[in-house]
Amino acid sequence: KVFDSEGNFLFTFGSNGEGNGQFNAPTGVAVDQKGNILVADWGNSRIQVFDSSGSFLSFVNTAADPLYGPQGLAVTSDGYVAVADSGNHCFKIYKYLQ
Repeated sequence: KVFDSEGNFLFTFGSNGEGNGQFNAPTGVAVDQKGNILVADWGNSRIQVFDSSGSFLSFVNTAADPLYGPQGLAVTSDGYVAVADSGNHCFKIYKYLQ
């Protein structure tokens, strides 16, 4: 669910599943400098990227160091995503190319 800065409901996005734009236990959210929404998808072990209206754009590439149960995340001003990877018991940092 997305709300404006005054707490008014705007819209929802996503549904249950494994496809693009679907979630299996979303556990973390962050917004980048362009207004894109990043969601840590715990059950699908991935980070999905959506535009500000909730349309699916892409995934953060985690292939070199796969996630297992990502939870909280943050986007840094210099273009990285920091992720709490609960299944691997660590924090990971990925280059974010949006």
